Amino acid sequence: MIWVLLVILGLSNVTHQQSLANSLFAEEGTSPGFVTRINKKALSIVSDQLKDRVIKFMNSDGLEFNISAPLTNQVSFQYRMYQISYSRFQVRFTLRSSRIISFDELFFDSSMSIVPQKGISWTGTNINVTLLASFSLLTTQGEITGNVPLSFDKTNVELLLWTGVNGDGHLKTDLITCKVAANNLQLQFSQADSALLANYIPHMQNFIRQTVEQVVCPSFHAELVPVLSNRIMNTPLSASLFEQYFINYALLGPVEFSNQAITLKHRGNSFGILRQGSGRTRLNDFRLPYRSPPLNVPTADSGHMIDFYLSNYTMSSLLFWMDQYRKFDYEISRQATNNSALVGYLKTDCGTGDICAGTLFPALGTRFPGGEVVIKSHTVSYPRVVLKKNNMTIYIDSRVDAFVQQQDRSRRFLTASMNAEVKLDKPSFKDFVLHGELRIDKFKVSDVASLVDGIDEGSLEFLVNALTELILNEDMAKKLKSGIQLPIMFDYTQQAANVSFEEDMVHISADFCATDKCSTTADNKDTDVDYYDTVQG
Repeated sequence: MIWVLLVILGLSNVTHQQSLANSLFAEEGTSPGFVTRINKKALSIVSDQLKDRVIKFMNSDGLEFNISAPLTNQVSFQYRMYQISYSRFQVRFTLRSSRIISFDELFFDSSMSIVPQKGISWTGTNINVTLLASFSLLTTQGEITGNVPLSFDKTNVELLLWTGVNGDGHLKTDLITCKVAANNLQLQFSQADSALLANYIPHMQNFIRQTVEQVVCPSFHAELVPVLSNRIMNTPLSASLFEQYFINYALLGPVEFSNQAITLKHRGNSFGILRQGSGRTRLNDFRLPYRSPPLNVPTADSGHMIDFYLSNYTMSSLLFWMDQYRKFDYEISRQATNNSALVGYLKTDCGTGDICAGTLFPALGTRFPGGEVVIKSHTVSYPRVVLKKNNMTIYIDSRVDAFVQQQDRSRRFLTASMNAEVKLDKPSFKDFVLHGELRIDKFKVSDVASLVDGIDEGSLEFLVNALTELILNEDMAKKLKSGIQLPIMFDYTQQAANVSFEEDMVHISADFCATDKCSTTADNKDTDVDYYDTVQG
């Protein structure tokens, strides 16, 4: 009863923490920005790794226990015949692990499955083991000690794990219960010990059957659960992107467990870090001028281990904050451009045979002799992202202003509107980071107001096109260079990945392998010890 109460309290605490985390980021009914699916296929890697780990610790005397308890009143009654002053004395039996004599690797098997609406489970089957244990029996006549083989055949061990939000703000997988189904469990006393302990052996055998989970579970817990809890669904609720941005992994509800997949629905918005007040206090700013649209992900198994489905909300929110920090504003001038050849083009006067702004637009040189052109653009609204089949387009609306710098004064001679369409090229996914290169695909200049004859929409588009080839696209390609960090929900070595643009979503699928079993040459050359394969005692 106490154990049930503790579990209920633990689950209540997890629910409260998860609700608290979510309340900071989203209101009721908010749609996810992205969805993570860990498919059933992924669990085969974990299952194989845990099988290797069991074999490893069984072969290194890793099954450790120390159990002790008074024997039953029936034993005490039998013993009272030999003792006058028994009333305050109990016969106490203690059993401690010593070393493993034999373990049958051939028949041992390991498997993992998803328990719908609950969690994940690992099952080790056909565990046949004989180990040597030391025992002590404390009686009124003194202490009897010795060694006894303990064996059990065709035993199954099941670990059930649930996932919640820990107090430190991490999504974490933890053990809920360990069950042992033991068969033919025997303490194999020697003939001499059997004669000496004849009155107690049945109760010792009964005691070990009742406490078999205390014998088996602590070692399996210590050896396997750290691997499970670190490899699967262990991630913070947010992660730092490049510069001032973060991405929010917080869940909009509990983790969903079905027969075929584990599904996690994330808030999925990027947010910024602002400084406010005289003390320049750092504050998280979650404001966005739009809500997340419904994200309907496929229910069919993709055939891959992991799937991410990103809505345009996740992408748009990142671009929104990049725009807030003026990452899509440009200045082309002597001071802002690290290109001496281009600076020459900005002059309103240049030598015979040279080409500069003054030769391209003679009226500019006539009206503003001895000057240099300064072109500035700034966005007039946040970028908009549209996802279609095989296509991701970002629409950026800007205002363009052109000035001439003459000695100590600057005069604006042109304003215009520019609508640019930006594509995301070369999308790739590696180590849970989505990479891509932004490229200006096309643009349209309109509403040109110019004080200089000869500069109209056509000539300005020609100029912007040249600047795009020389400067803008080179800079644009670096905007997402550091990539978008997605949660490391399945911490294994990536073997393959695919990124595709679909209607209203980006679909990322990936497959993985255990590092020591990956087929690539690079992985085989990796001799570093894996952190998660070394469990600290």
